[in-house]
Amino acid sequence: MSFDLSAVNPTRPAPVESRRAPAVPPVAAQRPGDPESRAAIVDAIPASPPPELRQQMLAAQRAVQDMHERGRELHFEMAGGRVRIELRDLDGNVLRTIPGSEALAIASGKVVG
Repeated sequence: MSFDLSAVNPTRPAPVESRRAPAVPPVAAQRPGDPESRAAIVDAIPASPPPELRQQMLAAQRAVQDMHERGRELHFEMAGGRVRIELRDLDGNVLRTIPGSEALAIASGKVVG
């Protein structure tokens, strides 16, 4: 499994598919205990991601772009229920396998050397 974060484009909003909730009868027409009668349907999916998530996605995109400019890529693969993280060159040669614990340390801001 590989992730292509280069598809994130800050200048073009992502298409959002609009979904309409099924028609709900007015409150006066609803009958308690009737499975056909629903009190309310709430669509909890926002039209766009929160601004802080968008900023995090853009930061991830910049990191991927920076790695690519230095001739490196990260690849994530599931193997036997575990995630395998590989640092590769642009030709696909594995330069290093990164242990999950080290990846978590890097993600949490720790300096790993």
